[in-house]
Amino acid sequence: MQVVAKVVNLHISDKDIKRELSCGGDVDSALKRLINRCLLLAKAMQKGIVATDEEFDIALLEILDEANPFGLPAGALQEMQAEEMERLLRNNIIIRKYLSEIFPTESQVSEETLFEFYKENPHHFCSEDMVRCSHIFIRGEDAKERIEKIRAQISTPEDFFKLCESRSQCPSGDCCGDLGFFAKGQLFKEIDEVAFTLKLNEISQPFRSPEGYHILLLTEKKCSCCIPFEEIKESLASELVKVEKEYHLNRHLEELAEEYKNEIIIYEHALK
Repeated sequence: MQVVAKVVNLHISDKDIKRELSCGGDVDSALKRLINRCLLLAKAMQKGIVATDEEFDIALLEILDEANPFGLPAGALQEMQAEEMERLLRNNIIIRKYLSEIFPTESQVSEETLFEFYKENPHHFCSEDMVRCSHIFIRGEDAKERIEKIRAQISTPEDFFKLCESRSQCPSGDCCGDLGFFAKGQLFKEIDEVAFTLKLNEISQPFRSPEGYHILLLTEKKCSCCIPFEEIKESLASELVKVEKEYHLNRHLEELAEEYKNEIIIYEHALK
């Protein structure tokens, strides 16, 4: 085990980096997350905050039931030594107690503030136009010729579905070629350009995408609509409280980084 960084009197090892990388991101982001936790832990310990055995026992029972303990992939606990798991869990308890001290009260957002945010950011609460299409898909060297022959045999949606089942090379052919609902940008732009110009039950002419040739049948449309304020206000309040907490936490981490700037040492050679 090699030490890659030191924050006050706390060490970050290459093993810590490896474990943190399993949560996502690159080495730099993993190291930053670990340094931030060390800053919070160092400040908490400076204030005399500890994790009691009773708190540890309760937290241990809770974490054993979690699908992703410590934010790590499932099964990560089984790969940990008992001492390592205890250290991580006690540190988490100390940090959580410290955060509850510096952010002691649950923020409340007034309904007036919520409604102002709702009015000023309508794009957050409106669904996009969506269409539902079925398609016949053909690929290969003679795909253009084959799909044009298929299109010549289609006059009605019933013709489309019959030929889709027997001729389409997409697995969706077994489900009448159904592509489900999609908004612009979710599929190939060539599909968007055709799908969003069709009328209900209209059948397109053959066209090409990067994957091959298609014929589309528009089966349903959903126009954009806004979620009523009364339906969204509770979840919106929770989200705004969460954003506010994250903002204050980031500000606090900046303050701690400044306070301990001479006690944060990164051993660059150990990261290579």
